[in-house]
Amino acid sequence: MIKRYRIFLTLLSLMVLVLGLVAVSQVSAQLISGNLVGTVLDKTGAVVPHASVEAVNTQTGARYSTKANDAGEYRFNNMAVGTYNISASATNLATTTINGYAIELNMTKSLPITLEIRGAVTTVEVSGVAEALDTASSTLATTFDPKMNADLPSTTLGASGILNLSLLSSGVASSGAIGAGSGPSIGGQRPRNNNFTVEGIDNNSKSVTGPLVPVPNDSISEFTILQNQYSPEFGHSSGGQFNFVLKGGTNSFHGAGYIYSQNRNFNAMDQATKNNGFTQNQRFDNNRFGGNLGGPILKNKLFFFGSGQYNPVGQASVPGAAVCTPTAAGYTTISSIPGISSANLGVFQKYATAAPAGGNCSAVSATDPRDTTGKTANLFNQIFITNASAPGGFTPVDVGVLPVSAPNYNNAKTFMGKI
Repeated sequence: MIKRYRIFLTLLSLMVLVLGLVAVSQVSAQLISGNLVGTVLDKTGAVVPHASVEAVNTQTGARYSTKANDAGEYRFNNMAVGTYNISASATNLATTTINGYAIELNMTKSLPITLEIRGAVTTVEVSGVAEALDTASSTLATTFDPKMNADLPSTTLGASGILNLSLLSSGVASSGAIGAGSGPSIGGQRPRNNNFTVEGIDNNSKSVTGPLVPVPNDSISEFTILQNQYSPEFGHSSGGQFNFVLKGGTNSFHGAGYIYSQNRNFNAMDQATKNNGFTQNQRFDNNRFGGNLGGPILKNKLFFFGSGQYNPVGQASVPGAAVCTPTAAGYTTISSIPGISSANLGVFQKYATAAPAGGNCSAVSATDPRDTTGKTANLFNQIFITNASAPGGFTPVDVGVLPVSAPNYNNAKTFMGKI
């Protein structure tokens, strides 16, 4: 009896495991694919029941086939993103093929197919079909393809990269650094309410919310933002759903190499930098070197794609206001004041080195009673230190603007692969 019970539990566990794997694969597929629906009609507009419909991926040779129902309706679920040739055929009717039809990420497209009567022609080929709106769901979805990624300069701005494309969608705005999280604001919500996935895999930073790993722009095939009324597989957040699909291998080898450079020597100096005592731009060098390669392992069956990017960034931050320290003459004056601790002055001078003479370092106004010099112009280069033995009890000390910058270096490496 106990042995039978154990066998029953083992079989039950295996069934639960198999069902769980099937459910996970279905959900994952929906996150990284698109759907196609439509109706097969004849030339008079009547439906053609039980017509055979086939979709062939032009790059990988992957085939999807189905039959229309009694109402002439067909549906393909979870199709890999890409370009397809769609064909339909039925008894006594010519085969119609629609070439170059794009299946987009997280979109359900509708494509009616009209069949001609078989006669003088046996095959009808159609190209340049108008793109159809997604009328099968209430989700607000916008898909950005590789051409937009390559052509629009906003994808190279800041750390957001390709996420900047989402600002072209309605209901999406820059967060303006309001609220925790990174990325744009969707429907007025804080960025922390957004959700990021790559190939259906969670890519959320648990610390502040935002992409955990930035995906190199040249590795992305399609990027979709969903804004409301998500399907059940999209959970996690109430804001925008940012879904990325990587490029993949095809039946032919393809690759690319790129370099992006932003250098301090390419820019003119601004007035704020000059006011801080600098005679040249402080370091800001942002370079990206990368490449990718994809191709077949087994033709029409198995493919590979890999990419790598190295992004060294060197920069030096400059304070928003001028940093004033005594000049060499000023330190000489301070050291001559009776009662000054030479040890303390030495420590101060170690960390606040002597500044060049000149600059706008006003510490007192022209009407300050401590001004015993009568040299109003010099007030912008002087501070007054208490000195009981000096006339008026204060000693003027020459100061200047000290150029100060804090170096910061960050070398990011990103590698991605897909089979």
